[in-house]
Parts: sequence; structure tokens; C-alpha cells
Amino acid sequence: KNLLREIGMDLQLSNPRQYIASLRGVPNVEVWLQRPVDVARKVANGDVDLGFTGTDLVAEYAEPQDQIITVHEDIGFGKCRLGVGIPMKWTEMSTIEQLIEKYSDQDTAPLRIATKFKRQTHEFFDKFKFTNFCIEEMDGALEASTQMGTADVIVDLISSGVTLRENLLKELEGGTVLRSNMQLIANRDALKQNSTLENLTREVLERIEAHLSGKDRYNLIANIRGSSPGEVARKLSRGTELRGMDGPTISTVIPPIAEEAGMYAIALIVEKTRLYKAVEELRNIGGSGVCVLPVTYVFERESARWKKVCKEVFG
Repeated sequence: KNLLREIGMDLQLSNPRQYIASLRGVPNVEVWLQRPVDVARKVANGDVDLGFTGTDLVAEYAEPQDQIITVHEDIGFGKCRLGVGIPMKWTEMSTIEQLIEKYSDQDTAPLRIATKFKRQTHEFFDKFKFTNFCIEEMDGALEASTQMGTADVIVDLISSGVTLRENLLKELEGGTVLRSNMQLIANRDALKQNSTLENLTREVLERIEAHLSGKDRYNLIANIRGSSPGEVARKLSRGTELRGMDGPTISTVIPPIAEEAGMYAIALIVEKTRLYKAVEELRNIGGSGVCVLPVTYVFERESARWKKVCKEVFG
């Protein structure tokens, strides 16, 4: 909801208890509020055309997989990883190789793994050619399974690792099954056959890209004296590392009546992390009255992601 609002396509809900909404300024589009796992399934089987869900859920639950088109692989939130957690009391064990070595003997009882990611767990251990395990499928509270005695280890989503530690578990080195975040996905056939959906998908994608690009930048405007725009540009190139995105914009400042001309305004885009350094560099070459403005969107000449989607869908 927050992302859609930030890109100017707010959700319109007539009743907060309802699960169907619309997008502000976008007619004839239904928005269904569903669990992320159901979004993955419904986009894959064609029940819905476009959706936001996690990488982990697409990998585990989307069927058929070839109907999923990743429009944007990381929309800026929901970062986590699917990993292997073991009891802290296994002090002699810290790597996935040590775990596999302990249970590789076929005469040893199978390693019991509690998870709701059955497919990804099988694919992960297949890479090690490890087969002496069994899956204990669980939908929640996996961290309790090792203390309850229903599983030896777990494979679950991990973000900070606090929940693992609070339940006396630790993450294995090399035990990351996959990395996940929220992404924008579309149904391949629907995108190929529906030009209205194609146009909407492109607009949503480019709005997201522009928003994500803009939110990490500031627009700096400063006044500086010089005999010409060329001289001001030379001051910038000699005295600073500031180049903006495609170079600074330099424009004439119209002075008040009876005041000397020769003042120019410099406008450029900088990354937020470089803000103070940029201000100091502008001061060092005579810049004054530095204004810092937020950047809402940065639209590039074209979207590389959209070109990739088109190539994948339309050939």
C-alpha cells in the first residue's frame, strides 16, 4: 500500500474490511488483497495478471513456473533469506558441510527438517547429493520444533536472526538456501495477449524504478559568481567531484536592479550519502545559498528492465 501511494497510484478502498480495491487514476483495474503465497500461485495459474510477492514464495509455490515473468526483481523491502537453523547446543557444528557429514552415513537416522519450503529444501540438499533426510512439513512456529523434539533442524526465513537466537537456534554458515525480497511479477500469457495489461505493467514498473532511484538522491541548488557559464563549469570540474547524473545545470541568475551581474545558479543531483561532502565542495568554490530538495522520481531515457521483459515475453 505504501509503495503504491509513493508512486502516485494509491489504493482506493470503499470499505477497510473488503479485499477488493481500485487504483487512483487507473480505470477498469481491480486490485485484490491476498496473502503473498496466494499472489504467487494466482499469478502463475492466471487467476490474476500482476502481483507483488516474495522471491521465496514464487520459487516454492508458483506453478507453472514458466508462466511467471519477473518484472522488477527487488522493489525495496521484504529482504530476508531462507536458511538452515540448528540448535545452539550443537557447539561443534557451524557449517552446512559439517551437518551433511554427520548425517551422510545411510545407517544413521535421517535428518529431520522442519520447513514449509519443501521444494527449495530438496533442491538445496540435492546440490550436495545429500539424501539422508526427511521433511517435517509445518506452517508456522518452526523455531519451536527442535525443542519439542519433532525436528532436528529447520529451514525457514531469516532476516535479523533474532528469532532464531531467542529460540536457542543458530544459522549455519553456507546454509543459505536462497535470498528473497518483494518483487513485481506478471503472468506471461496475460502480458502477451493483453495490450492494456502491457501498458499498465510498463507504467507501474517505470514509476517504481523512478521512485526507487529518486528516494536515494537530493537535488542541490547553489549560487556562484563567474564571468560566464563556462567559467562556472570549469570551477566545478577543477575544484569538485560533482558531476550530477548527466552533468550540472548552470543558469543565469537575474540580479536586482542596480546590482552587479555575474551570478549563476548550479543545479545537480547527488546521492544522499554524499550530501554534506557535496555542500562543502560547493562552498569551497564560492557556492552560497545551497538549497537541498528531495527528488521524487528519476525517469531514465528508457527502462532496461522493461526491454528485458519485452524480449522474454514477445521475443
